[in-house]
Amino acid sequence: MADPASSATDPLQAVRDSYEGSLSWRVTAPLRAARRRLRPRPSAAPAPVTALSPSAHDLWLQSFWDEQLAPIERELVAAGADAPPDRSLFRGLPDAVWGMLLTQRQRVYPAIAAALPTLPGADLQRLWNGPSGPELIAQTTAFYQLLKRAHAEHGTGTPLERTRVLDFGCGWGRVARFLERDVVGRGALCGVDPVQGILDEAVRNGVRADLRRCGFVPEQLPFAQPFELAYAFSVFTHLSEAAHLASLRALHAAVAPGGLLVATIRPPEYLRIAPSLRPALESLGPHPAARLREPRYLYAPHPTLPLQAPDDGTGREVSYGETVVTIAYVRERWSELFELVGADVSLSDPQQVALLLRRR
Repeated sequence: MADPASSATDPLQAVRDSYEGSLSWRVTAPLRAARRRLRPRPSAAPAPVTALSPSAHDLWLQSFWDEQLAPIERELVAAGADAPPDRSLFRGLPDAVWGMLLTQRQRVYPAIAAALPTLPGADLQRLWNGPSGPELIAQTTAFYQLLKRAHAEHGTGTPLERTRVLDFGCGWGRVARFLERDVVGRGALCGVDPVQGILDEAVRNGVRADLRRCGFVPEQLPFAQPFELAYAFSVFTHLSEAAHLASLRALHAAVAPGGLLVATIRPPEYLRIAPSLRPALESLGPHPAARLREPRYLYAPHPTLPLQAPDDGTGREVSYGETVVTIAYVRERWSELFELVGADVSLSDPQQVALLLRRR
């Protein structure tokens, strides 16, 4: 058992204590162990030439973007350290530059660094997401671009800066921090997560979204006003069918009619990647491709399931594991609540396919 005194002073330990007591931690332990066994051993090979060293960030930003960044730095200095930082100042920057600033590796613009959220420690990033640092920020930048593109092409028509946005399963604010330059209305950028420790970490890091705790399988979300845009990154990739449908209904209730939900699911190929899903793949017989064109929900729970989510309060059993749903299933089972209007994917994270769904 963790020492309570050390948990009070160590953010990583505090999140571990909160998360390790949760359903997600207990049921994904074997999956994490399998990933560690498959992970390549460290080698003495040099870092890829595409990776920027911390000192290179300063030279890169000054060489190419000083004309845009220097005025922002001066404006932040003039406003004073006690003024709430105006993150809309960064709206005109290219997405890649915005992502680079959010890595918090540059030191040449100290007022800019102070105005932006900090990152959790690398250990916590790996615990929560797998990759960390610039690799994780690069993947997040790609999803942020996908989200903006989806809103522009399929959203309500309201400019993003005037849109109410929900991050369903927000964690430490990995994606929400990107949107803070775009969504500037008070209380317009919101997030929910069932693990209080990771929400506390987001607040400590300076994420300014309205973050609230929800149940592991929420019947409703803790916000009164509807959202025009919601996203669920790597949520429906892990839920049992009952938990999946309950979460979908909660999102339907939270999104305004005509609003957009962007939710990621696994592609069929993931059945060959995740060891726990091999039995599900084998159950499809000798011609799985034909079966995968049918409505199918393929799920591998932890062996100890079903488990009750702590403090969930619903009295229902909750399951969590690895999930692949076919697009035919989505069209059949989601269509009463959402219209599927498209799909998108980032090559930096091809095992997360984004479905673009308009709320009916």
